[in-house]
Amino acid sequence: MNEFANLLVRASRTMGTLYALAMLLNAEPREVYHWIAGIERPNPERLGELLARLDTVL
Repeated sequence: MNEFANLLVRASRTMGTLYALAMLLNAEPREVYHWIAGIERPNPERLGELLARLDTVL
């Protein structure tokens, strides 16, 4: 599992649900699940914003 996926899992555990994490990231829950599973990757332009939002939770 890559580092981004690990951050997503940690943030999901901290927030309690994948849905809450998706709302924080302004993404669909399906997208977040796909990022964790490695099926999809977020757009490189958006990755910085997502990491900043994850940083506020972790």
